[in-house]
Amino acid sequence: MDIEIDKPYQFAVVAVILIGAVGFSLVNTPEGVNVEGIETLNETEAVEMKQEEYNRAKPLTNPTGYINAENVSIEENIREKVILLDMWTYSCINCQRTFPYLKEWHRKYEDDGLLVIGNHAPEFDFEKKRSNVEDAVEKYNITYPVVIDNNYGTWNAYNNRYWPQKYLIGVDGFIRYEHIGEGRYDKTEQKIRELLKELKMRKGEEPVLTDGKTQNLAENEHDSTDVNTDNVETPEIYFGSERNEYLANGEKEVSGNQSFELPENLEENKLYLNGNWNIQPEYARNTGNGEIILEYTAKNVNMVLEGSNATVKVFHDGKEISESSGDTVNKGEVVVDDEQLYKIVENQDYGTHRLRLQVQEGRLDAYTFTFG
Repeated sequence: MDIEIDKPYQFAVVAVILIGAVGFSLVNTPEGVNVEGIETLNETEAVEMKQEEYNRAKPLTNPTGYINAENVSIEENIREKVILLDMWTYSCINCQRTFPYLKEWHRKYEDDGLLVIGNHAPEFDFEKKRSNVEDAVEKYNITYPVVIDNNYGTWNAYNNRYWPQKYLIGVDGFIRYEHIGEGRYDKTEQKIRELLKELKMRKGEEPVLTDGKTQNLAENEHDSTDVNTDNVETPEIYFGSERNEYLANGEKEVSGNQSFELPENLEENKLYLNGNWNIQPEYARNTGNGEIILEYTAKNVNMVLEGSNATVKVFHDGKEISESSGDTVNKGEVVVDDEQLYKIVENQDYGTHRLRLQVQEGRLDAYTFTFG
C-alpha cells in the first residue's frame, strides 16, 4: 500500500491516552502494485491477491451524527463506490488547506463513483458541538457527507493519529492508498482515477471517466493552499497544561492560576505569557489584561481561540500590525467571540519575527499556535 506523508497535524499524546492508545503499523507495499493485473482477474482472484497486500477498510464506528446525509456507510458502498475517507477537524489549518481539493474531487468524480466521506474527529472539546461543525461545513461549502466522530470510534478503528489523513478504499473494500498531511494532490488524484477505472471494469463498463471540466480554485482557497511547510521552523505550540511543553516562563503541565513575568531575554520558538492567567488542560484563560509573546520562524501564524467579547491588540516586530495582518485582524485588533481558528499574521515571505498579543478586554481562551 502506498502511504504518502507530508507534514501533518499530529494527534497529541495526551489525547491518545484519553481515548485509548493507538498505533500506526500499516504495511507499505512497493510503488505501482499491478492495478492492471488486478483488473484482469475475476472477483475472487482479485480479492485473494489484494488481501495479501492491503488492509481491509473498517466500518464507520459509533458515529454521533451526520451532516449532508441522514447516514452514510462504508460497507454498504463497497463494490459500488470508490471511497475517500478524510480524517479532519474544523480548527485544523492543515485540514482547511485540503478542502479545495476534496471539494474538487467530489465535484469532478462523483458521477464516476467516488464517494467522499469527511470523518470529523475533534481535538478540543468545543469541536464536539454539532452547531460548530455545521457552521464550518457551511463556511467552507462542504457538500459531501460528514460524519461526526465525537467518541473517536472510526478514528480508533483506523488506528489514526493525524489530521488530515486520507484513506482510499477500492472496489473490494481494501485500503489501496493513504496520505498523511497536506500535499501530493496530483498523486492522490492519480490513485482516485486508477481505482475508479477498476470499479468501472468490475461493473462491466468502459474504464472511461467523465472527467468534467476542472474548475479553477477560488482565489482565496488557492492562496490558502500556497504554503511550503518545509520553511516553517516553529512547531505547533499549545497553551493548555496537557501539552504546554514550549511554555518558557511558567510551570509546565500544571493547571490553575499563575502570575507570569517576562524575562530579560526571550528565546525563539518558546511561549511566553505576561500577567495573570488560569491554565486549564486545553487552554490558557486571561484573568486580566494579559499578554502572549512568541518569536517564530514561518510565513503565516494562526491561533485556535475561544472568547467572550475579547479584544486583542496585535503587535508584530514591535509595531501595531497592519499590512501583515491575517483575515481576522482589523485595524490591529482581533475580536474573539466564538470558537475557531483565527488567521493572525500573513507575511509576504518566510522569516523570523516577534509577535505580541495584548488582551484589552473580555475573556480569551488560547488553545494553540499553528504555522504555515
